[in-house]
Amino acid sequence: MKNNKTVILGLHFGHDAGIAILVNGIPKCNLIRERYNRAKHSFGINVSHIEESLLNAELEIEDIDMIAITSTQAYELVVVDRPKELQIEYGEHPNKKIKSILYNENFNENNNNFNTRLGGSIINNVYCDDLVASRSYKNQFPEYKKVKKEDLGIKKSLRDFAELNFWKQEMGLKDISDLKIKNLLNEKEKSESLFHFPLRVTLKGRSIPGVAIQHHAAHAASAFYNCTSKNSIILTHDGGLLETGPLNGMIFYGESNKILPIFPHHLTIGDLYIRVGNFLGFDYFGAAGKLMGLAPYGKPIFFNEDMVGNTYDLRFRGIKNLRKSWLKNCIKLAKSMGYDLDPIGNCNRILEPICIDIAASTQKLFERTLLQTVESISNICLNNEIDIDTICYAGGTGLNCPANSLLFKESAFKNIYIPPFCDDSGLSLGGAQYAYHHVLDNPSLEISNKSYLSLPYLGLKNSKNSINEAIKSFQDQINIEDNINCEQSAAIDLHENKIIAWFEGRSEIGPRALGHRSLLSNPTYSENWKRMNELKQREKWRPFAPAVLKEDVDMYFSGLQNESPFMLFTGQVLKNNLPAITHVDGSARVQTVTVETGGLFLILKKFKELSGCSVVLNTSFNGPKEPIVEKPAEAINFLVTTKLDVLYLNGKKITRK
Repeated sequence: MKNNKTVILGLHFGHDAGIAILVNGIPKCNLIRERYNRAKHSFGINVSHIEESLLNAELEIEDIDMIAITSTQAYELVVVDRPKELQIEYGEHPNKKIKSILYNENFNENNNNFNTRLGGSIINNVYCDDLVASRSYKNQFPEYKKVKKEDLGIKKSLRDFAELNFWKQEMGLKDISDLKIKNLLNEKEKSESLFHFPLRVTLKGRSIPGVAIQHHAAHAASAFYNCTSKNSIILTHDGGLLETGPLNGMIFYGESNKILPIFPHHLTIGDLYIRVGNFLGFDYFGAAGKLMGLAPYGKPIFFNEDMVGNTYDLRFRGIKNLRKSWLKNCIKLAKSMGYDLDPIGNCNRILEPICIDIAASTQKLFERTLLQTVESISNICLNNEIDIDTICYAGGTGLNCPANSLLFKESAFKNIYIPPFCDDSGLSLGGAQYAYHHVLDNPSLEISNKSYLSLPYLGLKNSKNSINEAIKSFQDQINIEDNINCEQSAAIDLHENKIIAWFEGRSEIGPRALGHRSLLSNPTYSENWKRMNELKQREKWRPFAPAVLKEDVDMYFSGLQNESPFMLFTGQVLKNNLPAITHVDGSARVQTVTVETGGLFLILKKFKELSGCSVVLNTSFNGPKEPIVEKPAEAINFLVTTKLDVLYLNGKKITRK
């Protein structure tokens, strides 16, 4: 290729769709579709977004060596615009041979056996007339209002990849912990080829080799290839709907540049967690995060140890369906204890005892199931003489901070590594990294601490011209201050108890604001919990997270691992002067800040000088039911349409007139 570069384009078509570009294994950018069409959890790919990403990375279509494709369970490969310019076919490209068990042993695109492995029904739900059944999917794809279904490019996604025969054994978590896997690790040729499949991709007239990558293999890659450890055990899990098999998640072994699938864990706790949130009244997307925030208000009074385990553990105990049995367990106990059941499903009464105690009980069930799973994984390592102190963890369940913290405190693993984009927003990058390292056999990269801490900031660059145009369009409504020390000014504003927005450089990838698209306030004022929820038009009970200088974290929080740069672990608040970020149980979801974070580091330094406190309240810069702000015009519009006090936008201080 040009200048000896190997360029991988990663396309994730499922919810939280995205486009990632790797050059010689190094992430160059990652465009998340929801940030551009302003609809949370959007799916599908736009050719125009591919063009924008390539331009941002200073590349052309001719530079692309391979296209890695992933999707979410049940989501088709949907091309939203100009479908004739992005076409995907299953099968080997004449210029690139890829070893794939499924392709080599089973492929014929007209073969019924292969066709049964293809999936996708979401786009039909979007265009159906049943608004109740399809509402969540319509929200993910607002283009349905303007684009006819027949004008889209739609291809069934490869859902069921190859499997090893011994995966079909009915094993509970204890059985899994006794697995002997040395032969599997010593005879890698087959296991290395299970979770990818060759493609022929035509992009704007150019035929390019492609590879389809299994959903959880891409999750595993997004964690392992961005971890500082060369060898690691890997756990993936999400809200997959099946009761058994690889589609709900896997245990993998990462060694050097390869990721080897070991065994499916058969967990359904991720799906249950979301469904309980739905049961209490939350929308499907967003239910898990809200349930996590609600749980500390209650007591785990309905917890039942018999329901801890995977699908086979439960079946061995006579429990056929975890979701139905868990809710039946909660309601039966609640009735016997005299709870008022009327608040269930009514978000206006979400803080009633029945709701908060179901939430707390479900959280405990989630935590104990996850811990038991990780204990089984630890035993696999012990029994097979695999000396590893790090577990990588990805999939949407990795966003559950209390559970992550429990793993750190009680599991045998010294390090718990979870990427900032452990949800499906990380699949475009994970897929590209899997293609580069695992499929093309390029060596793993040395991940420095600096590159690890800078990992989230992969959004596209905003040009000076786009900033100037945004300012011009709002010029009659705003005041601009240039040539000032914005970090110092922001710290002064926070000390004076103003709520500010901080917009810096390239946006964070993943659902958490990590200092480039953040709303900040002073955590020492208790009213700022209420003020910030009102500003964002969120439920008044929802908590907020602190950002703290890493060097000072032990002064304010206990129970954390060495660092928490991606806001994925909780700690206990040690001081009573941080009411705006202290949850009702005394916990907080902590982000540790270093110089790699950017301007937030300097803000905290100056704020500490002014106030004696090196903690600020940090939440994502977005309005109600909106994705995180991506572009300058969106940031300024937020300022002029809300009660935000100050916006700092790439070196400019902006206020309303």
